[in-house]
Amino acid sequence: MTKSVRIIVAITGATGAIYGVRLLQHLRTISYVETHLMVSDAGVLNIHQELDIKRKDVEALADVVHSVRDIGASIAS
Repeated sequence: MTKSVRIIVAITGATGAIYGVRLLQHLRTISYVETHLMVSDAGVLNIHQELDIKRKDVEALADVVHSVRDIGASIAS
């Protein structure tokens, strides 16, 4: 089955990085969902502080990872 639902997850400097990570973990189990991830520099700090995990480990949970600096990303308006 082709993935037909795209969900964009953004992790920023706000507290609660666990919610974004858990969402990505759950969505990986749903075959028709394609996840896109953006993580800000402050989000990386939060992930490390709150969860003690590395950026690459969170990025590995997403199907597509976008740079917050890419204003031409496929998820941009």
